[in-house]
Amino acid sequence: MEEVISQENSSLESDARLTTEEVKTHGVPLFHVSLTKLIIMFIATFGLYQVYWFYKQWQALKNYYDLDAWPIARSFFSIFYTHSLFVYISEYIKEDNREYRWNSSAMATFYVVLLVVGGILNQIDTLPISLVVASIFVPLAVLYPLYQAQKAVNFALESVEYPDNSRLTWLNWIWIFLFCFYWAMIIYALTLLV
Repeated sequence: MEEVISQENSSLESDARLTTEEVKTHGVPLFHVSLTKLIIMFIATFGLYQVYWFYKQWQALKNYYDLDAWPIARSFFSIFYTHSLFVYISEYIKEDNREYRWNSSAMATFYVVLLVVGGILNQIDTLPISLVVASIFVPLAVLYPLYQAQKAVNFALESVEYPDNSRLTWLNWIWIFLFCFYWAMIIYALTLLV
């Protein structure tokens, strides 16, 4: 009986230490990437980079705050987790007693709306030419809210040391090369429509 009571007391003491503030285990709280690299990789991979971007953001948050989250699931189902990610970004800035002006809720909503509109346009079989062009450029517009979020992340990380992620790596170049073929097919298809 005494063992059970001592175990409960020790768990209560550790819980009390944990509830004062979220646990920061290690690492950098968010994923840094230069804005130029974000734009290049997003456009070159025709938006596929956003899956990686969300994964890296959630992975960093999970490690830093010891979150019970699956970064892979949250990256593939980003439409459901964008608002919470953007709130984490804003809250980290506030936690550091700094202020950054951006509307995280509006940017997250804009991102979700663009994903939904892009998904709907891609499901319609026959579209007028103006909507065909829109269906190509709506996914590119998704870059805007991600760009704003990354600006906030980069601001948030000014006060901590983080690994430099501004240069294109050999793996980035492989992705760019693979998607060059995809871009060529899209440009060719657009010339056929006109």
